[in-house]
Amino acid sequence: MLKHYKAVFFDVGGTLLRVHPSVGDVYATHAREFGFSGSADDLNREFKQEWKAMGGMESLGTQKGLEIERAFWKELVRRVFAAHGGLEDFDRYFDLIYNVFRSKESWRVFEDVTESGLLDQLRNEGVVLGVISNWDSRLPEILKNTGLAPYFNFILASTVVGSAKPDAGIFREALQRAGVSPAEACHIGDEPATDIEGARNVGIASILIDRQGRHNGEALTKVESFLELI
Repeated sequence: MLKHYKAVFFDVGGTLLRVHPSVGDVYATHAREFGFSGSADDLNREFKQEWKAMGGMESLGTQKGLEIERAFWKELVRRVFAAHGGLEDFDRYFDLIYNVFRSKESWRVFEDVTESGLLDQLRNEGVVLGVISNWDSRLPEILKNTGLAPYFNFILASTVVGSAKPDAGIFREALQRAGVSPAEACHIGDEPATDIEGARNVGIASILIDRQGRHNGEALTKVESFLELI
């Protein structure tokens, strides 16, 4: 499926990495000392709701910089805990949790990514590998801490580039970094709107990774595991 491409780009969250054990669990573990007494399930539900309401990181569009990304996350975390009456010393909690998500303990590489050996295979074949992710400036550190960074020729995070998928800018930057034409590249991600349509809009082939079968019936090139890509 990938043998004809000179460059392959990857999304990160939901594609290469997942939060461990969950966003709610990580939030709750560190919020106890700040007066939180609810459950991780409550926080997972509120996080999902507020993430959708705020429009995710793609809502930042072409905005960039540390102040922009921290303001986004601070407002999101504030909203998540607002339903529980907030937290004591919220600013200190936010600084703590913002850094907790840099560590490898907060993340797991998807099992099929490791088992497939796909990244090793592509790299050994001389394919240019890149990351295109709606993420912030912590991304290179997170990928380093989870052991993935050495596989990639470059890592593009939206708030660093100033372009969030499905905006064309971040995809064009990837093509330039890889030194390939759109027809020579493929992008793999887990979101139809940002990953698949975004790539196609600039002429890059795309593959949806859909481990949970959420997108049945859609006219997409789709796999349920990285094992299908080797």
